[in-house]
Amino acid sequence: MALVLVVNIGSTSLKYRLLQMDSETTLARGYIERVGEASSPFGYEAGGRRADVAIDTSAGYGPAIAAMLSVLTAAPDAEPVPGVIGWVEDIAGIGFKVVHGGYDYRGASLLDEDVLAKMEEFSGVMPAHNPPYIAAIRQFRTLLPETPLVGAFETAFRRDIPEYAAVYGIPSDWRKKHGVRRYGFHGASHRYLSERAAELYGRPATELKTITCHLGGSSSLAAVRNGVSVDTSMGFTTQSGVPMAKRSADLDPFLIPYVMEREGKSLEAVLDEMVKNGGLAGISGLSGDMRDLEDGYDTNPDARLAVDHFVHEVKKYIGAYAAVMNGLDVLVFSGGIGENAVRVRERVCRDMDFMGIALDNAKNDAARRVEAEVSAAGSRVRVFVIPTNEEIIVARETVRITGM
Repeated sequence: MALVLVVNIGSTSLKYRLLQMDSETTLARGYIERVGEASSPFGYEAGGRRADVAIDTSAGYGPAIAAMLSVLTAAPDAEPVPGVIGWVEDIAGIGFKVVHGGYDYRGASLLDEDVLAKMEEFSGVMPAHNPPYIAAIRQFRTLLPETPLVGAFETAFRRDIPEYAAVYGIPSDWRKKHGVRRYGFHGASHRYLSERAAELYGRPATELKTITCHLGGSSSLAAVRNGVSVDTSMGFTTQSGVPMAKRSADLDPFLIPYVMEREGKSLEAVLDEMVKNGGLAGISGLSGDMRDLEDGYDTNPDARLAVDHFVHEVKKYIGAYAAVMNGLDVLVFSGGIGENAVRVRERVCRDMDFMGIALDNAKNDAARRVEAEVSAAGSRVRVFVIPTNEEIIVARETVRITGM
């Protein structure tokens, strides 16, 4: 029985899922939030039972990882949640949904020091992603020195994007010497969504033109033609594309020195504001959470502006990607917004009948956090809501790389 532990690291969080890969079933899962604090919420479940406790992770990811391994290896009759493995050595491999490894690492790789060194090169432009992953991976290596650690980079699904879709209009030396190009992220999610949509459609992914919309606090869209990603909204980093909860997304680069001069602020200060106070939160002055913005849509003009701008940008990418692929068969919504924001889906699909997109409003209203087709009967483009499953893609890549 091949067991794979999939770990998702955030700037102050750790989520995990233990899978039995022969049947691709989940044996246990959990999350730890506020890593680095004396009282970190830890929720975990297995065997149909769940517990919520608080643990001390003030020393960082080491205590968080130790707590996770402790509950996984608890006795089978442990209360309130049973353990599911006898020893940590039963885990055949650990897969990480790592983010940015540059041009050299755009697939899945064993995480040795060469890979971590390359990730460190991109820590400056991925400060919320690469540093915590590097720190946690080194802790795992210390605790489980004999267990293979595999990184499935979020850029992997984008490695076949045509070069003309990946380049920027910059001096060629920047591209050739420093790897400055469009990479794209959320790759595991877009890959899963396009493959699952093909299953629901009843045709191979290699025969379909699909647009996948991973919409949430962090959002991106992808054009997937014949099973291959041919364009993506995110670029060199996760800051570009459609507006996100607090990230500014697409903007004119000359805006930055203009604001620096007018505000008398440093580059670092302006970039920090763009990352922490931009996006939907910046436009609305209220919140980056779509639920709050929808609640204020009819009463708060800035909340309405933020929602309408988000919808406009998503629609714009859908139209562009349909043009890139010379048509569209499938449109997929996923992520916290894509799965739950019924009105956002309706607004995105409104007035898209010229492309063959027609929504069934009753089906759309009923589709929250469930897999469902929401397109109307006779719609030329089939529209699906699909909860994403990035972990299974990471787990499969871990199996492939380790040969288990």
